[in-house]
Amino acid sequence: MIIKKTFKSKAYAKINLSLNVYNKTKDNMHNLESLICFINLYDEIKIDQNKRFSIKIEGPFKNYLKNSDNIIKKTFTIYSKFLNLKTKYKIFLKKNIPVSAGLGGGSADAAAILKGLNYLNNNRIKKKNLLKLAMQIGSDVPVCLNNKNAFLSGYGDILDNAPKIPSLYILLINPKKELSTKKVFESYNKKNNFRRTKINLNKLNFFKWILKQRNDLEEYSIKILPEIKDILDFFSITKNCFFFSMTGSGPTVFGLFKNKIDAINASHILNKSYSNWWSGVYNFKS
Repeated sequence: MIIKKTFKSKAYAKINLSLNVYNKTKDNMHNLESLICFINLYDEIKIDQNKRFSIKIEGPFKNYLKNSDNIIKKTFTIYSKFLNLKTKYKIFLKKNIPVSAGLGGGSADAAAILKGLNYLNNNRIKKKNLLKLAMQIGSDVPVCLNNKNAFLSGYGDILDNAPKIPSLYILLINPKKELSTKKVFESYNKKNNFRRTKINLNKLNFFKWILKQRNDLEEYSIKILPEIKDILDFFSITKNCFFFSMTGSGPTVFGLFKNKIDAINASHILNKSYSNWWSGVYNFKS
């Protein structure tokens, strides 16, 4: 008797506390430096062996997935080809993370599916090769596969341990409009040479360091989607928000607070003026 295994996982969203973009690599990808941190907002993944390959999607952001199964199919295809796998699976996704939002939702889903397929196939692919497959899917997938805070550099292929981040509260605001990462990077025209930097916030003051950070894509994303500027302006007058920035290529913007009640109050004020926007208060994943 064959016992069929089931895989269940949470695919956590990320924010870029910093994002510096440099010159392109030989493969026409931009070199990056970013401190990536995961938060307790997540999609839910379930994978079962099945007679045929199928995908089922539910959740509050289900209807925002126009080409909903592309990254899922791509992940399954890449994994299956590596092992010459004939087994079929049913993949369930509960989509709680906003789509095309700079929160790495698609990358997190892909990473969770890679882990799940590997688990269901007795971990036949070792971590080194699994990371190589992750890079074929997308530059954020390797860091999501590790599923822990990291200082990312290169084009996503170099991951260093992240310093300890203080316990903070994060207000996320998204205008419920998607923003193409490809379009943002195509419009980016700075040509700063890449320099690999290692940071150790354990020896620095986090609160002084964060105030010096920026997102190099912000001004380019605003040109495509001006609502981002409105969100940044909201944070600029929000009481006790000590730092705010766009995450990834946007359009989601995050604000950092030391106290939960301040973040919740800011969310309430936001909802009165911009009820059509999406927002939520989270903290860093433990």
